[in-house]
Amino acid sequence: MAITSFKGLVDAEEKGQTFIGGLRKNFNSTANSCWFDVTSSPGNPLPFYYASSPLVGEQLSQSVNGGIPHNQPVASLGYKTYLKTLTISPSAGAFSAGPMILMDYLYYYPFIDTGNTDEQFLGQGLGLPRYTDGKGVSVIAVQMAGLLGTGSPTFRFTYINQNDVLRTSPPQTCGSASITGQLATGNNGNIAMPNSNYPFLTLSPGDTGVRSIQSVTFDTPDIGLLAFILVKPLEQIILREATTGERTPVTDFFDLPVIEDDAYLSMLINPGFNQLNQSSFIGTIQTVWG
Repeated sequence: MAITSFKGLVDAEEKGQTFIGGLRKNFNSTANSCWFDVTSSPGNPLPFYYASSPLVGEQLSQSVNGGIPHNQPVASLGYKTYLKTLTISPSAGAFSAGPMILMDYLYYYPFIDTGNTDEQFLGQGLGLPRYTDGKGVSVIAVQMAGLLGTGSPTFRFTYINQNDVLRTSPPQTCGSASITGQLATGNNGNIAMPNSNYPFLTLSPGDTGVRSIQSVTFDTPDIGLLAFILVKPLEQIILREATTGERTPVTDFFDLPVIEDDAYLSMLINPGFNQLNQSSFIGTIQTVWG
């Protein structure tokens, strides 16, 4: 019963198989030109702080943790949920043009200590709740407590890839801005290097996804705490000016991204050359199922 045509999309909407959800997020401070995770920012949906047992992996889901509302579960009825439109409107403060990435947040490992140069082994909990084969699953490192970034400290992590093979990542370089919610690997010259996958952590050559992270090792100590998040990117939108931006995948790319049942949706944002100080945005997400 999948939607495979424009007619199928229109028919589903005419049958009332659609959902519209709203969001509003506020920012106290972000660094310019650096990616920022809006998950812990105040507003609607409620912030989530990745605060649970240190170094033990936990699943994320709409029913338990919240996130951007998108639909009720429909797979048991033989349907899939599709992203129809995503709209973002800056509502206050200096909001410059910049990209945003809508993602399904799958799993997180909290309280990784950047001051510990021993190998930190991570507990696995129940494993990925969605995209269980790991294909297309990326990793972001979010600051839970700010880093100094002195000397551009580096770390490596071991992980199980999409082929169920244990791998070790190349060195990842941390930045210097100590802002909670900012990605740790931003704000440094290494993001321009050819092997960088910023805003996502760089995997070993040939790997296309991650099933789990096994351990993290800092080569040089810093201060602060990180959360590693396994995410599945779904869609991008760019605010080309300080007005409304809209993404309609079916007309923009002839595509309908699938949103899995019970997905925890949130976003990354890059504010361009401005800092988002006392800024906010509102938005809507429309989905269709069929």
